[in-house]
Amino acid sequence: MARPIKKDMEYLVKRRGKPDGDSRNERSHVMPYEGKDGRWDVGAAGLPQGRWTARGVYRIESEVAYGSSYGSHIFRNPQNHALLLKPWGAHSTSVFIDLETTGLSGGTGTYAFLAGLGICGSESFKIIQLFLSDPGCESEWLSALEAELPEDLGFVTYNGACFDIPLLRTRYTLARRTPVWKAAPHMDLLLLARHFYRKRLTSCSLSSVESHILGVQRSGDDIQGRDIPAVYADFLRTRDAACLRGVFYHNRLDIVSLAALTMKVAALLAGEGCSGEDWLRCGDLWYIMGRGKEAQAAWQRAMEQEDGVCGANLRFADSSRRNGDFESAKRHFEVALRYEKHPFEILENLAKLEEHRFQNYEAALDYAKRALSWLDSRRSLRDCKWSLQRREVIHRIERLERKIMNRGA
Repeated sequence: MARPIKKDMEYLVKRRGKPDGDSRNERSHVMPYEGKDGRWDVGAAGLPQGRWTARGVYRIESEVAYGSSYGSHIFRNPQNHALLLKPWGAHSTSVFIDLETTGLSGGTGTYAFLAGLGICGSESFKIIQLFLSDPGCESEWLSALEAELPEDLGFVTYNGACFDIPLLRTRYTLARRTPVWKAAPHMDLLLLARHFYRKRLTSCSLSSVESHILGVQRSGDDIQGRDIPAVYADFLRTRDAACLRGVFYHNRLDIVSLAALTMKVAALLAGEGCSGEDWLRCGDLWYIMGRGKEAQAAWQRAMEQEDGVCGANLRFADSSRRNGDFESAKRHFEVALRYEKHPFEILENLAKLEEHRFQNYEAALDYAKRALSWLDSRRSLRDCKWSLQRREVIHRIERLERKIMNRGA
């Protein structure tokens, strides 16, 4: 998608880095002029209300009041949850950032032309959008971006670990500059969203989470992310920013949704309004971070709700088995067995415990035969996994029968 922009702006590449008064510069089709506020405009029409802050850099500011409705939630200060989310990269001074770029594949040929920044104020959430109206002014745009950032900050993004932050670093490198935020911590909400909503949503894209979890329905002004590079290319050809209306809207809502999703994830970790499945995933998240006490507390809460009983007992069974408490592991597996609709793995684990830890071959054989019976009731599957499982359980049954026979002899 970046190619048409590159063709259109060859003259900008040629004049980049040269002083404006150099007679060797190729003349731009719209000459820069000094605006009423004493800053440089590059002749863009149809921009929303805002102001020029540097040559080719246009700043738009808006806000969301704390306590206002956003989708199905009340929008509150996301900074209040910084301590709870610190293990995942949150910072006491978070800056929510989202970039709109000339391509979706990254690389040195892709650059950002719009940065949305979300900054938490005392009474409202401030959204600042910095628009690059001329690719030849990228250095000024990078300086304007840094001027908006607090001295001590952490970034919050959605897939920013793979796209937004690496792309910004590349642009700084090409400009032979070092970002002042290079050591800033970073929380990528995509990882947390995937943890809580994978297999519960068809997609974990921000738009999907925004619609199904936050209850936000975007208006007809919105534009698909894949179409944004082409719209910017149209602007570069026409210098009419009216076509960018949907891009500014899209970017602004991305920033607000980042903040709202931060509050939602923090609420889940704090145990507010959780289902059993939420408690299970909350415990798993704490467990991954090495916080066993918090993990077990969350799993215990999951057992109090019907949709969490099976999963919680399975987790406690695995934990007990790893710690050598096989009696406890057996009890938890037996409870989980009463709720599990696909019990093959539980039956297999119980057979292993009875055979190897308690030497109760008769009980192990019973569990193994039940596992085989369940597999045979699923003959319609008949894939490689089904065939392998069936061979293994038959092998276990034959071994157990030999052990029982030998012990009787």
